[in-house]
Amino acid sequence: MEKTLELVFAKGDGSKKALSITDPREGVTLAEAQSAAAKIIEAGVLISSGEALTAFVEARIKTVTVTVLA
Repeated sequence: MEKTLELVFAKGDGSKKALSITDPREGVTLAEAQSAAAKIIEAGVLISSGEALTAFVEARIKTVTVTVLA
């Protein structure tokens, strides 16, 4: 199984943008995700389609099962 932590942000134009982080450690909490998201917003290092990330919306773990065909 492959896991991805997705941090979802609101952008300046009201739309949303998800930042995907592969292989997050087990047991990541909402508080930790919120703290990381706040630092990303504060640093202003990410822009999506010319719009700054303005607010944290949600954090989610996406789990995908990959089966290689033989």
